[in-house]
Amino acid sequence: MGNVIYKCLTCGGDLQFSAETQNWTCKYCDDVFTLEQLDAAGKNELNEEKVDKHQELEGDKSQYQSTDGTVGSDLVQYRCSHCGAEIITDRATAATICVYCSNPVIMTEQVIGDFKPEYVIPFKIDKSKVMNSFKEFSKKPLTPKDFDCDKVVDKIQGVYIPFWLYSGTLTGSIKADGINKRRHRSGDYEITESHHHNVFREGSLSFEKVPVDASKKTEDAAMDSIEPYDFKEMVPFNIGYLAGYLAERFDEDKDTCINRASERIVNTGRDELVKTCQYDDVNVQQYLHKLDVEKTEYALLPTWLLYTKYKDKDYFFAMNGQTGKFIGNLPIDYLKLCLFTGIPSILIFVLLLFLL
Repeated sequence: MGNVIYKCLTCGGDLQFSAETQNWTCKYCDDVFTLEQLDAAGKNELNEEKVDKHQELEGDKSQYQSTDGTVGSDLVQYRCSHCGAEIITDRATAATICVYCSNPVIMTEQVIGDFKPEYVIPFKIDKSKVMNSFKEFSKKPLTPKDFDCDKVVDKIQGVYIPFWLYSGTLTGSIKADGINKRRHRSGDYEITESHHHNVFREGSLSFEKVPVDASKKTEDAAMDSIEPYDFKEMVPFNIGYLAGYLAERFDEDKDTCINRASERIVNTGRDELVKTCQYDDVNVQQYLHKLDVEKTEYALLPTWLLYTKYKDKDYFFAMNGQTGKFIGNLPIDYLKLCLFTGIPSILIFVLLLFLL
């Protein structure tokens, strides 16, 4: 199976895409190249006709040994074109890092044909900034002292996650009970009067590039939480942007992911119609809608991910590689928790004893 490494135009060393400069940097001579320079030199081209999607290494061609000792048909084998090492990964991997020589390796057959993305948002947040953000995030009062942040933070990886982007129109209408409330006093009592109104609203909503992650490996809720992405900075896909990062191709097709997109769009349409009702409360009794998806696009979006364990429990950190928005969870030192919650209670109890 074919793979690609981008070479420096000056010394022939390996190039990596830099989120900081938005250009390609040589890890050996530090020379920097633009996309235009690589295109002009023919170093950033992918000729799909020359990619042999059926070439395989010697040995068992259908199954490979996985890390847990089982044999899985979802694993495939590549050869690093820099050092010659054999790399075993799953079929959805489009770009990775060779564990032997630390050079970026792009699996070309995973980004051509039906798997070729139309667009990509390049990384804008570099790893040093991500690591600093995680270190600040981990400085919580209840974080255990033996949670080795410096050791854990090195595991953060930049990954291009596959997304389907849906655009189209939603038309809908609601019938609702609109309630206005009026409060007034009558003697010693406060009385609330409710006035009910029959409400009807209809309208249409244009939606553009509603994202749904197309990878089974990533948690849907986590990817939703680090949105939004600024699609104004999205550019036509170029394989060079993958150099130096991990990347996945989709393993859930657009027809599968449309259900999640539809739910988000339909709920948004309902909420927008409710917003037009100028009442204290609105109880929707009927919501009719029609969804027309007019365009579906395939894009790779930048994400920083960290999976780690502490005392046999899993912890997760994710950051939007374009905006820096992140989510995550950390282990808790329950002794500290008891001290933080217990000391104020003890002080209040002692104070009450003196007052009484």
